[in-house]
Formats: sequence, C-alpha cells, structure tokens
Amino acid sequence: MTPPPITAQNAVFLDIDGTLIDLAATPDAVIVPPDLPDILQNLAKKTGGALAILSGRKLADIDHLLGPTKFPCAAEHGAIIRDPAGHVTQNVQRPAAYENWLKILNRYAAQMPGIIIEEKQFSLVVHYRRAPEHEAELGQLVERLIGGADDAVLLLAHCAYEIKPRGGDKGDALAQFMQRAPFAGKTPLFVGDDVTDEPAIRMATALGGTGLHVKRDFSNSTNTVRTWLRT
Repeated sequence: MTPPPITAQNAVFLDIDGTLIDLAATPDAVIVPPDLPDILQNLAKKTGGALAILSGRKLADIDHLLGPTKFPCAAEHGAIIRDPAGHVTQNVQRPAAYENWLKILNRYAAQMPGIIIEEKQFSLVVHYRRAPEHEAELGQLVERLIGGADDAVLLLAHCAYEIKPRGGDKGDALAQFMQRAPFAGKTPLFVGDDVTDEPAIRMATALGGTGLHVKRDFSNSTNTVRTWLRT
C-alpha cells in the first residue's frame, strides 16, 4: 500500500522500535535520529495534538527516547495509558507469579551469555537477539512458566519473548484514544513493524482509517517512515 499523505484530519499512532528507530542488539543500544523529536512535535501540531505513541516499552523509556515532549502514549502494549492531559492510568495488574518467573528467568540468563531479561512494570521480556541459538529452549521455558497461569499471555516479538498480563493490546489502546479529544472524529493512521502491532493495524482499518506495516509499506526502512512523516 502506498502510504497516504497525513492531514490535519488524521489521528496518528506510531510504534517506536523498528518503526521510528532501528532495532539494536539490546533495548538500551538503540540510536535516536537527532531530528526525530522535531518531526514528532511538528506532526503533533499539524494534527492538532492527535498524535500518540503505542509502544511495548516502559513509559519512562518512551519519554527518554522521544523527549522533551511527553506525548500521549500507550506503554507496555497498552497496559499504561497517558492521555493528552498527561494523566496516567493503569489497565492491568502484574501476573501473580511475576516475581517467581523473574527469579527463574534470571537464573537461566546467568547461564546463557547474551540473554537479557527486561523487567517492566507489568511484563517480563526475554531478549535473545545476541544469542539466537537459545530461541527454541527459551520459548519452551516461557511456555512452561505460564502454562498454568490464567492471568498472563505470551507475546512473540523481534528476537524476544514477552510475558504480559492478560487483556488489552495496542489495538484496544488505539480505540481508547479515538474516543477522546483531540483524536475523536478524526481518521486513524497507525504504523508498526512487529506482530505485536498487528492488532493496532487491524483496529485502525476497522475504524475507517489505515494501518501500515514498515516491512510491507515502507520497504522495511525506518528512514523511509521518518521521511514520510517529515514531508
């Protein structure tokens, strides 16, 4: 699909990693293009403030990467919502076995060089980008851990397994934003790159807008996404 031009009638929703910035070996190693904050600020002005970030990252990470402006956003795949007024709400609770899973995963990571366990407010992420040979073993481990849990689900991401609370995703977060000003009444436009972004792609389309995928619609290039947003 050819990405449409962005107008003042759009409500724009954007993922971060793999969409606005290139993926890196570790979450902390990403490089933010110097002009990205200005691109987003200008886009927010153009849409009358109807710009929100939908990311799997922690809220503090989003602000660190995209600051100084604190954009409306859904952090941790929609578990945390910050509305345009800056009010933060939490839509889920940590799974009951969170702390036990964290101890087990840290023990495994200590025996597997290159494996990183990321602790979020509500989720746990096993990153294996630097040690892809452990993908199958880690996948089996995570599935065993949450096999009997009714309050958690497994998300598959780029070289990562994420254990998150059951309920809610980026699609639900997009729908929530579309019910409130300044998003309400506009046409949603979402861009993402991962399987975790597919719910938001579908939701944007279902609400009469457009859901775009970096690989399918931007030649798998974050630079192409930024150029489109800029122009």
